[in-house]
Amino acid sequence: MSEMIVYEAAGAVARTSGQNYKVTAPFTGNQVTLERDVDFGVIPGTKQPSLMKSGAQKIANAFGLLQHFTVESAIEDVDKPLFFYRVRCDLVKIAQDGTEYVFTSGHGSSNTSERRNGRSSPFDSANATLKMAEKRALVAAALSISGLSTMFTQDMENENFMNQANEVLQNDPDSPISASQLKRLFAIAGNRGYSTAQAKKILAEHGIASAKTILKKDYDTICEIFNSGDDNE
Repeated sequence: MSEMIVYEAAGAVARTSGQNYKVTAPFTGNQVTLERDVDFGVIPGTKQPSLMKSGAQKIANAFGLLQHFTVESAIEDVDKPLFFYRVRCDLVKIAQDGTEYVFTSGHGSSNTSERRNGRSSPFDSANATLKMAEKRALVAAALSISGLSTMFTQDMENENFMNQANEVLQNDPDSPISASQLKRLFAIAGNRGYSTAQAKKILAEHGIASAKTILKKDYDTICEIFNSGDDNE
């Protein structure tokens, strides 16, 4: 299979390999394959591919760097309720004498008032919100160290698309969900760090052979499977 260089900067090289990308890190010479719909994918309603959590981890590993997370700011107001987290991800190298060298850092934040949480309770989505902040920080750091921000977006969340697709259940509640609801479902999954293939696998594990068969009356419950974030450790 022929390969073509699609990006080269600061020693990092990215090549096409079918529908995937092969990324070679400078200094280490390590090469990783970023798989479409596993490590990156296009969220419905967007154009530029989004780098997923697994892809960011592969990039960090290729550079021989460890991931250190620090919660820089947190609001855990149980009265409102509101949960907010701002996280820094440092990609570090540990020398033989134990000294840690930070090569780059990325920041990410998330809160339970974001529209992607839909109707889920802030208490239910607090843990997933912290995980989302960590994922955003990791992806930001991975894009920074590799210079691949021209190829991938950090975390595409099309708020207008998500809001417009959050339709009120109408007509026959026993009818299948609409096309926009279907797109929103996979957009929620993508925002939580799941690839399309992973999302379909999770649905299958919950007895749903095809997302197109989901009924309107069950839509919110199915969305909550991804909003909870429990499967994306």
